[in-house]
Amino acid sequence: MKNIIFFLLTFIHFFFVHAQTVVSGKVFFDNNNNTLLDKGEKGLKGVLVSNGKDIVKTDKYGNYKIVTIQGNKVFVIKPSQYISPLLENRPQFFLSQNDIKNQVYHFPLQKHKEPKNLNITLLGDPQVDIIDDVHHVDKLVTQELNKEDVDFIIPLGDLTFDNHDMFAPLSASLGLIGAPVFNVMGNHDQNYNAKHFNDRDADFEKFFGPSYYAYEFGSELCLVLNNIYPKGDKGYVGKLDEDQYVFVDEVLNKMKQKHRSIYVFMHIPLEEMEDHQRVLNLFKAFPEVMIVAGHTHTQYQKSFARENLPAVKELVAGAVCGSWWQGPHDSNHIPFAFMYDGTPKGYWFLNTDKNHLTYKVSGRAKDFQIEITVPERNEWDTALNDLNDDYIYANVFAGSENTTVQISYDGDKWFDMEKYNGVAPKLKQLYKLQQEGRFKGQNISAIPIPKTISDHLWRIKIPKKLQKVTYLILAKAKDDETGLDVLGKRVLRISE
Repeated sequence: MKNIIFFLLTFIHFFFVHAQTVVSGKVFFDNNNNTLLDKGEKGLKGVLVSNGKDIVKTDKYGNYKIVTIQGNKVFVIKPSQYISPLLENRPQFFLSQNDIKNQVYHFPLQKHKEPKNLNITLLGDPQVDIIDDVHHVDKLVTQELNKEDVDFIIPLGDLTFDNHDMFAPLSASLGLIGAPVFNVMGNHDQNYNAKHFNDRDADFEKFFGPSYYAYEFGSELCLVLNNIYPKGDKGYVGKLDEDQYVFVDEVLNKMKQKHRSIYVFMHIPLEEMEDHQRVLNLFKAFPEVMIVAGHTHTQYQKSFARENLPAVKELVAGAVCGSWWQGPHDSNHIPFAFMYDGTPKGYWFLNTDKNHLTYKVSGRAKDFQIEITVPERNEWDTALNDLNDDYIYANVFAGSENTTVQISYDGDKWFDMEKYNGVAPKLKQLYKLQQEGRFKGQNISAIPIPKTISDHLWRIKIPKKLQKVTYLILAKAKDDETGLDVLGKRVLRISE
């Protein structure tokens, strides 16, 4: 019995000491960019360092000291105009396990020119499972964005489809775009069988660093949250843990005098979180709050009213993978994989000047912003003829509840289209072809039954008085709040 008690006390003592390791060092200006604290390189005053719960501030010499928490990273909160050394354009702003064991670590920060108005690229769920999926990302995202003026990139979680070996090739690809990448953790990036709560993100943290953190970029404050709260073997809910609440509260208290606005990046949308009201309450000191999420494989925009404050804005940014890389492949061997609301797979640009949003369909011209569907009766391939009706549909990919959509048959007179709560016609067409057996023999993932109601679909009944001729119809969509101002075209043939 005495031996058992001695063993337990020894184990508890070891665990306590291990969990309470103190790490200290300096946050310094790495003037020669070699990541080492060289003679003459000065410490940076007032930089924040965190253990995932507590936050300390460096003294006038750049010195810090902080207690570690088992399963959490120790990391620096990036100040404006500085950045940690980059590995494949991932900021290395955290300590490794070996650094914690050594108990001394000096954080290098390098000068980083950052504009006042930022152009941020938002990547909803890449969801790569095998190397084929990474090849799709290469073609649809990396090769397209390489020439773009991007300040930083936010992959919004579900980087993988449970296969965490894909962290490395995906990160290598996105790093080639040429801008810093700040990753968000999703439910498919978690460790399902973790024995301790703080190990739920072990694989993610080993490769990317902390699964929640904050940073300043230019004049903006950004907050990355991990709102994946494990339940059971593979279950989860949208929720923040208590350590994370303490961390966020500390960050906001220390930053509220300096910033009026904040950008919050997370995986699960706010309205799907169990504690969404508590999360909203965190931002009472910030007049302008913009939340960006992924997860749903659809895209939409919402507002959350606040008493005596402007509404919190949210963008749910769809998915780079569309619907899990499903459906037949095009000539570049890429699945069509429309999102469940009929949006072609792609990504977003967020400009912080007026929070203007722009959606880009991967593999298409930038001006492809509206999918217009008209009745089309064929003689040879008649499979889709029975889907025709008397309406013209406009799927405005970046549309919201504030968007106005109009149509013209002659380029002169314009008619309002009505918001339509229905399934996107494109999805019905693809599913019908699948039912007809058109894709049999292809090694593909099948398209599910289309049933998701699109949040950005409009329609208008074709006037019976239209002459029996061929028209080049125009559809335009405008939204002053998001800066949307786009035009689409489609030929409409009215025959006897």
